Amino acid sequence: MKNKKIFGMGMILVMAILAASTALAFGVSSPYWEGNPLTIYPGETKTAQLGYQNMGENVEDLTVRAEITKGGEIASLSQQDYVVAANTRDTQVNIVVSIPASAEIGTEYKVTLTSKTVTPGTAGGIGLGVGMDTTFDILVIEKPVVQEALPEEVAGVSNIIIFVLLALIILAIILLVVIQARKKSKKNK
Repeated sequence: MKNKKIFGMGMILVMAILAASTALAFGVSSPYWEGNPLTIYPGETKTAQLGYQNMGENVEDLTVRAEITKGGEIASLSQQDYVVAANTRDTQVNIVVSIPASAEIGTEYKVTLTSKTVTPGTAGGIGLGVGMDTTFDILVIEKPVVQEALPEEVAGVSNIIIFVLLALIILAIILLVVIQARKKSKKNK
């Protein structure tokens, strides 16, 4: 009886060690973090792009289920499930962020993306694997004032004026040279 318990515990220990040796190389990359928020204007809609990666030795393609678990009032996903190929780091996750026009300058929002690896379950079900949360800040900023460019017609007119003035100056110089030359030739006669 005692030997059976020891054998059973030994088998559990061996299985735990074997299970722990398989490393999951799944990760989420984000261009936004604390101190580097996504900046957006009131009333603006912008797409934040995060990335899934699946790097390492002996990795297989993964299916990842994404969900906005915080900030859902301003953020949404373009899709829920992503296939992340083995040894890739460029699977894009597009989060569409829409800020209300009534948002005050300086308002900060937090968005949390929860990502869970999905594994095939038994009898057609789905089992969830490893999960991680990625949180980033969104800061509402004032839209900068942009000066309107002059219409092309106005710019074209000013170019014409410059060319006409240049032509008149050149013509005046030529006339002065001709008049001076005539005066000299009359004096020499």
